[in-house]
Amino acid sequence: MGETEPADELALLRAEIADGAHDLSNALGAILNYVAFLSEDLGDNPAAADYLPHLASAAHRALGVVERLSASGAR
Repeated sequence: MGETEPADELALLRAEIADGAHDLSNALGAILNYVAFLSEDLGDNPAAADYLPHLASAAHRALGVVERLSASGAR
């Protein structure tokens, strides 16, 4: 008694991955929303606005990683 079965450990790991992926997805969604807000606000400052597509691209790439983690955790 007291020993965790490998299947139980795997289920716990999958749950942790799913929770972490969900949290990251929420944070990245917030970042993308703020990029959109800044894009509207920085319309008259093209030098600053030039950075926003790079931020959005990085956030979308990170979301792709999160989706792959979620998919692998669900298996």
